[in-house]
Amino acid sequence: MKAAKLTLCAIIAALILLSPLLLPATRTVSHARVTRYARADARDIYFCERKDLNYALFTIPYTYCVEILSSDGEWYYVKYAEDTSIYRALYGYCLSANLTPIDEPPANIYLDMPVTVTFKPDSPPIGSLPVLNELNVTVAFYGTYYSGASAYSYVYYDGTFGYIYGANDDYPLNELPQPTPPPDDKTESGSNSKLLIGLALAALAAAALVLIYFTSRKSKYFRPDR
Repeated sequence: MKAAKLTLCAIIAALILLSPLLLPATRTVSHARVTRYARADARDIYFCERKDLNYALFTIPYTYCVEILSSDGEWYYVKYAEDTSIYRALYGYCLSANLTPIDEPPANIYLDMPVTVTFKPDSPPIGSLPVLNELNVTVAFYGTYYSGASAYSYVYYDGTFGYIYGANDDYPLNELPQPTPPPDDKTESGSNSKLLIGLALAALAAAALVLIYFTSRKSKYFRPDR
């Protein structure tokens, strides 16, 4: 009787000590989040005034983002840039193809790259920019527009948007996230081993209970002759 009780106590103590290992790891439950930004994963994603590529203004700089305001079929209604000292926020449309929705935006959501434009006094204004009195001005670069073999930069200066000749594609890129590694098989095999140990200990505990039950019945109802 004493041996059976000691066995049961040992098994119960082992179960208590091993319970943190036998229980499955607690998983953090993440609530669904509304995707707010999309990253340009190609160099030919145009920002358009309307849902029509004929109204394209410039390409979203590669690895930078647009803010998704709504979606309509294959189009996103988006915002690009913020109102700062030289930039102004633009609202328009982008095709969703090659735009990757992300939960966490990069440190630099929009490209902030002022460029210096030099005008010659004896030349007409470049693109659709207004006539300027300065020879060297700093403009806000938004992106590049390609027309055949020619490239133009879409810029903002002194309240007016326009184009200047040439592309400005030499800018720092955001670091792209690394792909998630596949799950480790060792973790799964370790969980299976813990489950087998738990089942074995439970079986021993059940056997000890049965032994104690029959031993107590025997000691209660069976009294040998003296």
